[in-house]
Amino acid sequence: MYRKSIVVIMITLFIGVAVAPLIENVQSCDCGDPPCCPELSGTMGENNWYVSFVTVTFNGTFNYIHYRIDGNNWTNYTIPFLLNIQGIHLLEWMCDSNMSDIYSIEIKIDTTAPFITEAKQERIGLFIWQISVNATDEISGVNRVAFYLADFIDTEPPYQVIWRGFMWINHFLDKLITLITGVPSIRIDIWDNAGNSLIKPSYR
Repeated sequence: MYRKSIVVIMITLFIGVAVAPLIENVQSCDCGDPPCCPELSGTMGENNWYVSFVTVTFNGTFNYIHYRIDGNNWTNYTIPFLLNIQGIHLLEWMCDSNMSDIYSIEIKIDTTAPFITEAKQERIGLFIWQISVNATDEISGVNRVAFYLADFIDTEPPYQVIWRGFMWINHFLDKLITLITGVPSIRIDIWDNAGNSLIKPSYR
């Protein structure tokens, strides 16, 4: 029994020595393996877009970090910095002895609501109306347009809907409802891919 215990102990020690070189001592948020990832602070919208400016902070154990935005000149990181330009940006960084290893993430910022260049209603038949808008968004793009009168959401241009009924009655009721509640019932809502929205209270 005593000899068996010695054998078990020797086998355990042998396995431990053999396996030890294969086990990495990984420290959280260190440069290298894994890389020290920056911490992003801002208001997250939809589809991984920020709807506010973004503050970038590097945390972890490092001696120095160099970073650059969109392929511009490298900058030595000393304090958190603000990324205040809308659009899709590439943040790259490298640190300590791993200057040959460049890490990167994509940061998407859109703080501006979409807008309408034209909105109109056209009678195309007896009590048949086509309601359409030209909606654009220069940063993240238009995601969807909601026509509340027709209870319809359009996700592809041209943004339009066919509605049947008495339009003048709806405009009269809309004015009455808006006066009472402050919220128009005939309106168009537009969202961009970041989640910013625009409300147009009338088709005219």
